[in-house]
Amino acid sequence: MAGLLLVLASLSPAQSAAARKAAKEIVEAFGREAVEHAEPRVARLVESLGDDALLALRRAGPAGVAALEKFGAPGARILARWGDDGVRLLALEGDAAVAALLRYGDEAVELMVRHPGAGRQALESFGAPALRAPLSTEGMVALNRLADPIRSSGRSREILEVVERFGDRACAFLWRNKGVVFGAALLAAFLADPQPYLDGVKELVVEPAANIGKEAAQRADWTLVFTAVGLGLVGWAAWRLRRRPRPAA
Repeated sequence: MAGLLLVLASLSPAQSAAARKAAKEIVEAFGREAVEHAEPRVARLVESLGDDALLALRRAGPAGVAALEKFGAPGARILARWGDDGVRLLALEGDAAVAALLRYGDEAVELMVRHPGAGRQALESFGAPALRAPLSTEGMVALNRLADPIRSSGRSREILEVVERFGDRACAFLWRNKGVVFGAALLAAFLADPQPYLDGVKELVVEPAANIGKEAAQRADWTLVFTAVGLGLVGWAAWRLRRRPRPAA
């Protein structure tokens, strides 16, 4: 208690009076849920954060006190807008939520609130483009699972543009065909015109090895092949002649 009194004593008379009045109103609004000695703590938060703290605590209730003490102004902004959802987010992913807010703005926090865990992972994997993807949580989870092959494809931007256009359908298709779609030729065909593939009008077809060999044979320069074989035979014959035993004198 002595420490809390020292905090209040450090405030200027005019400011501490205003802070105490606001704190009293907030704590009274908490009712029976009020934490012990909450009023001095709330007064300190009001003094340092101003109206943002008042709005945040009115929305979040007693649970917001500890969150504001830990995360300060960014925490107040999150609680003021998302209330109880903001309290849960700060409790589970507080540092990441504050970092996302400072880097990407409110949209990033909205994403993390809407998709707990998955939203944070998408921001870490894809950055700002993840904010533009109109996905359900299931779609966001699928996108996160595909993060490695998407990055390895060298065509992340184009893939995410397709996801932005087609949402969950694109993620479901990519996940369902993950074993083949990230091959260079198939991915190029899909990205060039994704709609028929998503509608089921066209299918991804892996070229059989026999056909690949046939096409390679058709493309071969047979003149060069026969020339090389002929030269090889001539060289072999000359070698054999050199190794034949000479007749005795």
